[in-house]
Amino acid sequence: MFKEWLDRRTTMEECENNNLVNDERLGPKPVPFGFQNNEWLTFIRQIQEGDELWEFVSPLDTWGKLCGRAGICLVRNGEIIDEIITMKN
Repeated sequence: MFKEWLDRRTTMEECENNNLVNDERLGPKPVPFGFQNNEWLTFIRQIQEGDELWEFVSPLDTWGKLCGRAGICLVRNGEIIDEIITMKN
């Protein structure tokens, strides 16, 4: 994960709403991040005042080489603290 991949600042609510998963194995209601929900809950427990959430996406050529990634990063004082990958090929 590289700072150059940071694409757009976002919020926790927006992240959850944009990553809702409907799957009967998860129950009757949509679940943020689906089967990665526990990973998401661990991820957000790290958030401290002043931290930022950013969407990231790897460069276009990485997708053509089948090693693209996208997701959410936790940024603290300009440094990436953690990430959760939501898409890869």
